[in-house]
This record gives sequence, C-alpha cells and structure tokens, in this order.
Amino acid sequence: MDKHPRTKQFPATSPTFHQAIVRKNFSLLLALRYLNPLRTHVSVITLISLAGVAIGVMVLVVVLSVFGGFEQLVKDRVLSYTPHITIERHALWPDPEEYPEYNAEQEWRAVEQSMTSLEGVESAYALVNDFVLLDRSGAVAPASMQAIDTTNATQLESLQNLIQPGQGTADMGLGENAVISSLTAEKFGIVVGEKIQIHTNRNLKQIRPVLDRIDSTPFAKSHTEQLKQIKDQLKHTITSEGNKESVAITELQDIYYNQLLPLLDLNIRNAEKEIIDAVLGHLADGERSTPKPDDSGDYTFTAGHLATTIQLLDSLGDVDTQHEDINDIKHMKTVVLPKDLTVIGIYQATRHAYSPDVFVPLPVGQDLTGLGDGVRGIALRLDDPYKALQVMDDTILPHMPADGSWGARTWMEDHQQQFSLIKTQRQLLSFSLSFIMLVSAFSIMAVMFTVTIQKKREIGVMKALGAAPAQLVRVFLYQGVIIGLFGGLVGLGLGYLVIKFRQVLLDLFASWGFDPFPSEFNGFDGLPAIIRLDEFISVFVFAFVMCIIATYVPALVASRSDAAKSLRNM
Repeated sequence: MDKHPRTKQFPATSPTFHQAIVRKNFSLLLALRYLNPLRTHVSVITLISLAGVAIGVMVLVVVLSVFGGFEQLVKDRVLSYTPHITIERHALWPDPEEYPEYNAEQEWRAVEQSMTSLEGVESAYALVNDFVLLDRSGAVAPASMQAIDTTNATQLESLQNLIQPGQGTADMGLGENAVISSLTAEKFGIVVGEKIQIHTNRNLKQIRPVLDRIDSTPFAKSHTEQLKQIKDQLKHTITSEGNKESVAITELQDIYYNQLLPLLDLNIRNAEKEIIDAVLGHLADGERSTPKPDDSGDYTFTAGHLATTIQLLDSLGDVDTQHEDINDIKHMKTVVLPKDLTVIGIYQATRHAYSPDVFVPLPVGQDLTGLGDGVRGIALRLDDPYKALQVMDDTILPHMPADGSWGARTWMEDHQQQFSLIKTQRQLLSFSLSFIMLVSAFSIMAVMFTVTIQKKREIGVMKALGAAPAQLVRVFLYQGVIIGLFGGLVGLGLGYLVIKFRQVLLDLFASWGFDPFPSEFNGFDGLPAIIRLDEFISVFVFAFVMCIIATYVPALVASRSDAAKSLRNM
C-alpha cells in the first residue's frame, strides 16, 4: 500500500523535458542579465551600445534619403526641358544658294512627323542650340542658348512648369523674346521685361577670317611662283589646229583639281576668289573629244579661249586690295549686329546639372546659328524617360533615315557626367558614414570582451556544471541580437522623424544663424528627400549583421575558455 497516496507520480521523462525548457531559455535570460549587470532599469553600457547603433543607422538613412531626393529632383528638372532622345543630323545642311530647290524644313519636318507616331514617344520637336555671348548693359559673358518650337504645346508646358509664380511666362511666340535661367538672372541682375543682347558664335567665325585677311599680302604676290607655274603649264600644253585649241585631259584635270580648285579654300579676298572661280569656269567651258580606251583624250576650246584664261590669272595682280578691305569691314559691321531680345520669363535652374542659360523661339535660334530653315536635330519626349535606351534601340533606330545623315542618343548619355558625380558623392558619403556603425561594432566587441573577463568565473562554473559551448556562444550572440535589433529600430525611427520634419530642423538652424543648405547655392528651396523602403531595410540589415559579428568573436573566445583555469582562484 502506498504510504503517500496524495503524492503524484510523474513520468520518468518529466525531468528531462523540464531541463530542456530551462536550457532553451538559459542563454537568453543570461544575456539579458549581462546587458543589465547593475540591476538598474537599463545599464549605461547597454545605452551607449544602443545609442551608437541608432545614431549610425539614423545618419545613414537620412543621408541616403536626402541624396536620393536630390538626385530625383535634378533628374526631374533636367527631364523637364532636356530631350529624352536626341536625333541629331550629322551631315551639314546644303547651302540654299547652291541648292535652291532643296527644302531643309521639309526634311526635318518629315523626320519629326515619323517619330511622333512611334510607340512610347509622347512628342517630337525641332532642336537648335549653340553657345553665345550674352550682353546686358555692357556686362558680357558666355552662355548656352537653346531654341524651342513655340508651336509645340508640350514643350512650352514643360518650360512653364519650371517658371515660378511672378517670374513671367514661357509663351514666347515667334517674336524676339527669351526665357532665361534663374542662375543667369542672378548673375546679371536681370528681371522680367528687361532687354538683353545675344552675339552668336557664328558671328565670331565670320569675323575672324575677315580680320585675318585685312592688310594681308595680295594673293598675286604671295603666290607668284604658283601662278607662274599654272600659266606656263597651260601655255606648253595648248595645241592649236585652225580655229580650235586643245589640251590633254590629264593635264587639264591636274591644273583644275590639283592646282586651282584648292585655292578657293584659302582665306583670300572676295575679288581674288571671284577671279579664280572665273578661271575654273573658263577651263570647264569646252568640249571633250571622243575618249580613248585608256580614258585619255583632249579637251577642245575655241581659238583664243585659253589665252583669255591666262589673262584672267594675270588680272589677279590688278585687284584693289585696299578697296576690298574696306568692303570687308562694311560687311563685318553687318555681321556683328547682336540680336536684341526681351526677357519674358525666368525659369528655376539648379547648379548641379547643365541647363540652358537662354531659351529663344525657333526662328530666332535658326537666325542666330545660321542654319536657315534647318535644325540641329529632332528632340523626342517619351512616355517613360527612364526607358529611353530601350525605346531608342527597339523603336527609334529602325525608323531612322537610311542615308546615315542622322544619329540618335539618350539623355542619359548627355548628362552621364552630372549624374555619375551625384552617384559617386552619394556612395562615398555613405561609405564614410558607415564607419560610425563600424566604430559602434568595435565598441560592442570591446564591451563583450570586458564582460567575458568580468564573468570569467561564472563562465567557468557554467562549463563545470555542463554548459555546452554553443550555449555560451548564444549568451553573447543574443546580446548582439538585442542591441542590433533595438538599436536598428530606434535608428530607423529617428531617421524617419528627421526626414519627416527636416524643414522644421532647417528653420531651427536658420534661426540660430546656421543654414547648411542655402537655396541660393542649391538652386531650390528646402531639402529634398525620398524615403525608400529598400534602403531602410539595407541599412538595418547592415547594422544588425555588424552587431552579430561584433559579439561572435568574444562569444567564441568565452566558449573555448578552460573551466579549470577559470575556477582555480575561486
């Protein structure tokens, strides 16, 4: 009979099950005890560790968010006036005086129309740009100019969106008006309604040759030997038969193409160039005899025709160079006349990306650049500008003119340098600031080593009582997990609050006389920022892993300590 009938008998497996539960929570409970060794609410060491991780996480997420917002703002502003894809004409437009039947506008309008109907293309418009000299009341500086087709509503709307209220309008019409950037307006002190003058690069190209040939040596004197050689060659190759003169075709081609024609490329006076042109016309005004099998033969002229040609060459010495120089000066005065434009709008620009200094209507831009009815290219705006490379390869290039006179490039290629600089700055700053978390991790490692030394005897007792090395490792790893988890979460929360109320903080700094992001330098008001979930998660994971690594080394050292040595001095 049982002496203790009220005593409940447990199965033999109960102690083993209880021990398993104890072992499972042993490492975590001991880790919490070590994090709060002084039995205060939270120990100072734990607070310092948490603060280091939280500050590192906060700084990194704020920097990444601000740089992300800044990069996005620059891209949005660039894309608002920059072509997403530029179809540029490589070949020069034919000279209207030499090819009056050629219609340049009809060609580029056809290209523009063909591109507008393609999938993914929102709109297409003519593109004309150049570097100019901007003159405002005697203050002169180089500037970039871009002409826009004012009949294109999409292009005008994009420019209008950059003009802040009270800063005019983008509707320039076809008159001599202009819209300038805020940086140009600030540099010259220009306000809406004022006049500016534009001197084009084309003017300088036309003026320089004129200046070089004024008071230069007459052509007949500077090329005496060459002219004598041409006349002697003509005299020795002429064969007279009755009322006909003939010259061997090979000899005539040598004189025409190799000796006379290159003279037209020299910077000589207009009268001298006209005489040489007349000589070429005389040499071409003949009849070719029946060619022989080896493509040789003669060129025949009326009697005295070649003598007239030689007289034309002699007349080069009779050119009144002084009179020609005066005519060049008069022509130069016409060329250098600037274009007077009225500023009707000022758009907001940024210093960190290229933006045109002056926008003008398309006819004004064509006149300034000397393109006539032609354009530099066709600009395309896409439904999604970030797919520009794909659209160009799959859609635009197959529909380009087949003669090879046009080429295409994307906005990413045009502004690669600016965006690469922003990206590099972001990466370098993030890399530098990540050392804050590395320092925190080393601090946590130093604290853990200190704890292992302080708890050396306790560790020895636990090992003597049968604690497995894995349990001791978990004690310290749990500390890293707790610090990394809570420190990372606190850092993310603080970073979110700083980004959310960044303008309040900037206003507070400004009230103290410190403005780290002045609008006159950045070109925009406030501090842009974009919160990206993937960046927040990446920073949190980085901080968490650093904390785990920082505690693993001392944990490994503690688990391999000798229990006998640890207990020897007890």
